[in-house]
Amino acid sequence: MIGAVKSFLRIFGHALTKSVHERMDHVDHAIDLIIDQNNRMARSQTAVLQSSIHMVNTLNRLEGDLHAVKQKILRLSAKGELEEAIEKTLDDVAELKDAATNQVAALGEGGADAADE
Repeated sequence: MIGAVKSFLRIFGHALTKSVHERMDHVDHAIDLIIDQNNRMARSQTAVLQSSIHMVNTLNRLEGDLHAVKQKILRLSAKGELEEAIEKTLDDVAELKDAATNQVAALGEGGADAADE
């Protein structure tokens, strides 16, 4: 029996060890592929994280800029209301001037009529 085992191992031993070594090579190759894939995923995740950080910082800066723009709009609208009030006052003054001029003219005409009589 021992002889038969020895003879079997001589004949098929190399084939058995060769198949184990091939399987180990395949396992090593698969492990290398998985490690490479994990490294690529880690780089991708790092890039996504950096991009997200950049986006958050940009959004915060834009939010500050938007707040500043809103404040400027409020100031400009307040100035616009002031300018509108000034223009309305100037229009009122012009109307008063026209009314005063008309009254002076009417008085002048009335005084001239009285002098003529």
